[in-house]
Amino acid sequence: MKERKPSEVIEDFLSFLENANKEHIECGQTVDICNKRNIDYLHDMEFAKDKCERNRIATKIHNNQIQRRTAKDRALEFEKLAAFFTDKSNRPFIDQLRRLLKEQKDREAYLANDRGYVRRAGDSDVDTGR
Repeated sequence: MKERKPSEVIEDFLSFLENANKEHIECGQTVDICNKRNIDYLHDMEFAKDKCERNRIATKIHNNQIQRRTAKDRALEFEKLAAFFTDKSNRPFIDQLRRLLKEQKDREAYLANDRGYVRRAGDSDVDTGR
């Protein structure tokens, strides 16, 4: 297994926080759409001609509720992470992590390059005694 670089871990964490916020927003929007759809289905139920049509609408309501519950649970799962990410008092910490990520990538790039030693005294033919 390849050992991960520290910058990869930091980058994954920042990405995780950003994605958690996006996921929370998207799931909240899905819940809102499902709520509106339920109201539409209830009106459809009110004006249905017969029990077969009411049964089809009831199945739509059932499937919509399953989708809503899944989205609502997911939104609750990411709620605290999204709140942490969007909290203004945490913004300096997240910005520090981004700076740290840049510095860490620079350091890793430096270490990955071929580096040579430049003799400080300038005399390259001195015997070191080894």
